[in-house]
Amino acid sequence: MMAGMRTYAQNCGVARALDLLGERWTLLIVRELARGPKRFRDLTASLEGIGTNLLAARLRSLQEAGVITAEKLPPPAGVPGYALTDTGRALTPLLEDLALWGLEIPWPGAQQARSRAAWAAMTMRANMERSERPPPDGVYEFDVGGEQFWLRVSSGASQLLDGPAPIEPDARVSGDGAAFLRLAQGGRIPPRGALKVEGDRERLRTLMRTFRFPATSPGQGNP
Repeated sequence: MMAGMRTYAQNCGVARALDLLGERWTLLIVRELARGPKRFRDLTASLEGIGTNLLAARLRSLQEAGVITAEKLPPPAGVPGYALTDTGRALTPLLEDLALWGLEIPWPGAQQARSRAAWAAMTMRANMERSERPPPDGVYEFDVGGEQFWLRVSSGASQLLDGPAPIEPDARVSGDGAAFLRLAQGGRIPPRGALKVEGDRERLRTLMRTFRFPATSPGQGNP
């Protein structure tokens, strides 16, 4: 246990995990790093409302626990940042299950809450990973209201990372958040003009059959 950390003092795997991850903001830091390494200022921008002192303390605790590591990011960034370790990446299935489980919880404030396309894409990927229908292999790049992220699918395994794709994607999608949300909810490529689609539309159309939100009850909303 790290110095100053509150603890349940129970020798139970769940309690021990919550000693670290149950602190406010901690699991959301892991969520952001699950899409690739981030600078300190990237994390403060994504986690609006967290103080810099609190963020530094949470990062320190996660480092001490071996969940994240400090590293110099490759060019063009070339600055210090943070990345998940193998121990941290092992939390990905937990994050995905929580995202899907959270959609089932009625939440009247969903329409007023802040949202990001990358958060939605993480839930969409979780749904895709649990589908019996295999997604088509390929690299897919998304630019949603200035947010960039990309998805790689290979032999049934997938990876979702922030930023532009490092190679030429098989399909590229760009548009605003509202158009992307309609795509995520319906799994269908909207008519030309609502979203700009470049590349293999048929492969993208097949992908969106599973890379989408699961069906939710009316009024629950989507992230």
